[in-house]
Formats: sequence, C-alpha cells, structure tokens
Amino acid sequence: MGKKHKGKPCAYCFERLSETADHIFARNFFLPSARANLPQVPACSLCNAQKSALEHYLTSVLPFGGRHKAALPNLKNMVPKRLTKNVKLHRTLRDNWGRVWAKEGGVHLRFSTLPLDPTKLQQLFALIVRGLVCFHFGTYLRQEDEVQVLALARAGETYFDKLFSLDVAARVNDDLGHGTFCYEGAQAVDCPQITVWRFQIYGGINFGDSQNPGEISRRLGALSGPLPMQAENTGSSTA
Repeated sequence: MGKKHKGKPCAYCFERLSETADHIFARNFFLPSARANLPQVPACSLCNAQKSALEHYLTSVLPFGGRHKAALPNLKNMVPKRLTKNVKLHRTLRDNWGRVWAKEGGVHLRFSTLPLDPTKLQQLFALIVRGLVCFHFGTYLRQEDEVQVLALARAGETYFDKLFSLDVAARVNDDLGHGTFCYEGAQAVDCPQITVWRFQIYGGINFGDSQNPGEISRRLGALSGPLPMQAENTGSSTA
C-alpha cells in the first residue's frame, strides 16, 4: 500500500485507521482490460472484509442483468468461476429463475428474472457512496451521517432530477469501464456531508419491485447526510 492511503481514517467507518487501499468499485465487477485507474480510498481491514463479502455476492448475481457492451464476456468468462465456488448461490439462482412482463419505454416486454438480496445491494452502495464522497469531495461521512440507497422508479427519477438541478458546491460525473458503472454526484453548499448520487450499473440493470410488479427501475439513487434523514415522497423503493 502506498503512503497516500497508509494510516489515514478509513473512508467507510471513519473510526479506525486504514490498513489497506480499497477499490471503491471492486475490480471483479470489470473485465480485466477495464480495471485501470479505478478510484481507491483508505480502508481498515474490518470494513474491507465486510465490503468484500458483499462484492463477492453481487459480482456473481448482477452480471446476469447486464446490458452494456461487456455484458456477455463478463457473464461467460467470469461468473461461472464464482458460482463454482458458491454452490448454494448457484442452486438458488437456478431454482428461482423466472419470467415476468414489465413496461419499459411505454411497451410491455417480457424479462427473465433472478432473485437479488436487496439488503446486500443497499449495504454495498452505502459503502460505495462513503468512498466516493471521500475520493471526489475530500469529505468523510461520520457515524452520525446516514446513507440511504433507493431503486429509482419514475417518480423517483423526477425527484432526483430536481435535486441535481439545485445549486451545489461540487459535481462529479464519471463512466468506469465503458458503461460498467456510470454515476453522477453532487455536494451541498451548506453541509459537505449532504450529497446526492445516481448510479447506472452494467448499462442499466432492470430492478423490479415486488410491491409493484410492473414497475422497473434502471438506476439507483443515494442520499447522504446527518441523521435523521428521509427521502420522502420520491416514488422510489429501498434497493
């Protein structure tokens, strides 16, 4: 680990000093040819281990919904090796594969479906937001700061459009791995811990909502700020 990340506060917990440098977006989400210059932050060993466990699960499941250029090579060349090491997950995906009708672009289409643990998705992206706030804005989210992650339905997209239209202290917009992860973020003027983020994964994975079977979300949104924090009336569901 280089001196840049050694002995700094952990970007994820802000409680312990870093013992390693961590890629905010795990390298295993990307094809080997697209792993250069991924953002890194200081991380303690405990946070790094917890994040790695979430990444192992999601790098095995999310590629099935990929719609970007690298989707097929990712699914064919990388996912089988991971599922071979996790027989239980492999069996769960196989036994719960389904089909559903959903509306996209004003047209009803039939999609294949797979189960996804929303808690793990939410937990990983809460850590990703903490890392990005540190990397891009030089700000640490503290223990009293919350990160709320949402799957954006139509009304949620409208709400986040309004948030991104406000005057802000700083903005960022990036595309990692040619569509593997695209994200935009903004930091509030009055409080550096208040940020808003929007993510598109693998070209726009379709996330379903069990309470609204016909509703599809193709992006995740996230808000950070001091507790208590609520994203009210967004038309979004917890990811």
